[in-house]
Amino acid sequence: MTRKKTLRTLAASAAAMIAAGTLAACGGAASSATPGQLTVATLVDVQSFDPAVNPGQGQRVFLDPVYDTLLRTDPKGNVVPGVATAFELTPQSLDLTLEQGRVFSDGEPLDAEAVKANIVSRKASAGPASGAFENVADVTVVSPTEVSLELSAPSPALPIALTDVAGVLVAPNALDAPDLGTNPVGSGPYVLDATASKKGVKYVYTPNDKFTDKSQQTLDRIEIRVLTDDAARASALRSGQVDLAQIARSQVEAAKSSGIEIGTFPGNYWMLQFTDLDGTVAPALKNKKFRQAVCTAINADQVVQTTFFGHGTAQSQVFPQGNRFHVDALDDIYAYNQDQARRLLAESGVTDASFSVPAFGPIKPIDEAIQGNLRDVGIDMQITLVQPGTLDKENRQTNFPAIITPIKQVHPEQLFVDRLAADGPQNPFKVNHPEVDAAHEAALQATDEDGRVAAYADMQTAVADDALWCGLFQDQSVVGWNSKAVHGVQNTVGWPMGPSFRGVTVG
Repeated sequence: MTRKKTLRTLAASAAAMIAAGTLAACGGAASSATPGQLTVATLVDVQSFDPAVNPGQGQRVFLDPVYDTLLRTDPKGNVVPGVATAFELTPQSLDLTLEQGRVFSDGEPLDAEAVKANIVSRKASAGPASGAFENVADVTVVSPTEVSLELSAPSPALPIALTDVAGVLVAPNALDAPDLGTNPVGSGPYVLDATASKKGVKYVYTPNDKFTDKSQQTLDRIEIRVLTDDAARASALRSGQVDLAQIARSQVEAAKSSGIEIGTFPGNYWMLQFTDLDGTVAPALKNKKFRQAVCTAINADQVVQTTFFGHGTAQSQVFPQGNRFHVDALDDIYAYNQDQARRLLAESGVTDASFSVPAFGPIKPIDEAIQGNLRDVGIDMQITLVQPGTLDKENRQTNFPAIITPIKQVHPEQLFVDRLAADGPQNPFKVNHPEVDAAHEAALQATDEDGRVAAYADMQTAVADDALWCGLFQDQSVVGWNSKAVHGVQNTVGWPMGPSFRGVTVG
């Protein structure tokens, strides 16, 4: 029997906020903050306020004040309520129950018809979010508060997709508006003040008078400033020109010395993935014991300390403890042990213990730290520099037999589709994995969440047993704020540009 994801017992404010607990604490920074007004500095500009065009991820710091999503995620990546208070996923459908009485900032009702309009529009857009709806054959309005997505094939990752731009809800009358990219109309706690905003410089938000949950609408004004220079952002925070900012890891100690409160937010997961598993380019990689030797020789803790200033966590698998897809048995499967790595290398019988990886500027220090670990046990990992902006392209081609890469996957289905399926874009040598395929198929056919989670655990175990990749660490994005004035800053998983501002107060 399919387990109903009933989440009505959570308060509406908790549904809107993605939190691990308040990060704010006492600090010594001088306060120039104006009560009720939050000034924020971030690294990048918003690409578009149209969720059919916006890629999501870190860009959500700009979208979240204006838009609600159907679902949200907690700090471990588990799905929690958004506008949908409950959902039920089967191989045939995804059924959503919606919160009653919500409206968009233009007064339109946020009901099942509005949700259908958004899904149909997003699916037809051919933008970054459209792929999430590839298997959605039809959308049925069951009642004003119930929507059913009919699936042409099982779609285990669909709920998690609805926590990002695929699940963003735009007022139906604005969906086809030519200026949606600069004039968003949503149901979130704030609206964009286009007159006060300036593209590439700052974006100003004021309260949405149609939003009723005042526990989440706690600010009179939000201003997000685009400051691309790391030192400039840190200086603006220390001087009180801004109240909260994304901080470069190299600037953390200086910020702390000024009394700035520092919060860390889960960022990207990093892995060393072996793509040439048949040994076409690097014969050594065909040998499982050689791959296991590589994984065992890497001191991920050391890499985090030396290249991320300690802002990361060594983690042998993609999903952290507390996430429903975490597999306890895999926690220490390739714990750092140079003696064991040497034994495995000797047992492998490999005579040419070498392979190569691509890198560019920011990734080169990570690759070099791993290169040193491997050299210590007799393995030669060569590093070839590629042009900035071409690493993803190289990862999808057969020029290199292995890649060291950050990934953003938040669901095992994404791991399979991108990296494990024979036709996956990150499986350039088109290697088949029968045991992985069998476990994946079991996940697709599972009729309840427990069965699905168990099957994905089998899939991840098969990956680890065969050492298809070495899990390394999850890095951390860093945010600083003046804790004498700013309160209620909370952890938002997967938002490297900063936290949600829902429930944050200034004063």
